[in-house]
Amino acid sequence: MKILGIIAEYNPFHLGHAWQIEASKKESQCDAVMVLMSGSLMQRGEFAILNKWERTRLALTAGVDLVCELPFVYACQSAEAFAHGGIKIFNATGVIDILSFGSEFGHLRPLNNLAEILVQEPVEFKNFLKQGLATGVSFPRAREQAVRSYLGHEAGNLLNTPNNILALEYLKALHKTQSTIDSMTVKRQGADYHSLLPSKYLSASGIRSILKEALVQPEAASAILKNLDNKLPYLPDMLINPFKKNYNLQGDDFFLNALRLQILSHDVHHLKNTPYVNEGLEHKIRDSFKIATSLDECVSKIISKRTPQTRVRRILCNRLLELDKESLNLFQAESFIPYLRVLGFNQTGTAILKAIKKQGQLPILTNLKKSRFSLTPLQKKMLYYDCRATDLHNQFYETVYRYHRDYTQRPVQESPNTWPSFQ
Repeated sequence: MKILGIIAEYNPFHLGHAWQIEASKKESQCDAVMVLMSGSLMQRGEFAILNKWERTRLALTAGVDLVCELPFVYACQSAEAFAHGGIKIFNATGVIDILSFGSEFGHLRPLNNLAEILVQEPVEFKNFLKQGLATGVSFPRAREQAVRSYLGHEAGNLLNTPNNILALEYLKALHKTQSTIDSMTVKRQGADYHSLLPSKYLSASGIRSILKEALVQPEAASAILKNLDNKLPYLPDMLINPFKKNYNLQGDDFFLNALRLQILSHDVHHLKNTPYVNEGLEHKIRDSFKIATSLDECVSKIISKRTPQTRVRRILCNRLLELDKESLNLFQAESFIPYLRVLGFNQTGTAILKAIKKQGQLPILTNLKKSRFSLTPLQKKMLYYDCRATDLHNQFYETVYRYHRDYTQRPVQESPNTWPSFQ
């Protein structure tokens, strides 16, 4: 059985994701698809718009056979840590044959060549990077400038769009781990990442904005929706209905208040020991919580030329879950083996799990009440953060409170493919 692997967030799952799955299956000629999906918190430092089981259900109805959770300690980190964590888990399953990812560029070889340079870091390239950092710009900006100086503007352009950047991190992780997994990329379809312009393949960011607007100002949202191509269900009822029923628009207020209580009631050392906090940033963060009246205002008071918004939001999420630098380093160590948390599967997914159980190196979690006892102390600590993230997502952003849902929710089991064919 040839198995295709995808690392994703599906926040929320949409038509572009369904297209990627179908196109990847056709090109790779795989027999099955396994997805590692972020749980309750996203890589950009925000809570998911739908809980992980609703998003799993959507993925299974689009041709995915097995959905497992990408643990919080990887999912809500930098692009490099996000990709490396996903590849670490895929490597440990022992069954993934090919990794598929989307990119704005859409061609593998130039991306792979650049990834090799970024892993090897030739002396001349490192000198360009040091020069950029010395000017005070952020690391991503300095790296892009160094690539332009070392390889030319065409290569540098590969580093100024989000999907290309993540694609490069996947390829870097494959090189660094000397993985046997092959790779492929499909060109991202439709609107740009943050675009609200009419498009059959509207971005996840655009969809989130429309869904939230639909709850606050239904008339304005309807005007946008009427301009879209309605021949294909880019916003199907199975996405809209759970959102309208479950999403709490006051979630950001609860998030802010919980953070304010935690940060202002502790010594500043707790902030200093949070991942991505350095150069005295802990004082700026603490001061912002003394006066900010909204989460967005708080973030805007912290960001700077060297500290972009996504980094600030990741810091706040890590602080909320009380993840410290030392623990994150342990989870990212090459010697650490994570677990495989199963969120949903179909009949083919059952066969994948059997193959992983036979060939893999990591414990498989389907029932936390039982399987948690098979974990090492560090694996249990990793699971604690996943469960805490789920509890907070439920408290902040869902209308029905379900304590410790990770321990009561069974994996989703779906089989019918209800999304359109793109052939």
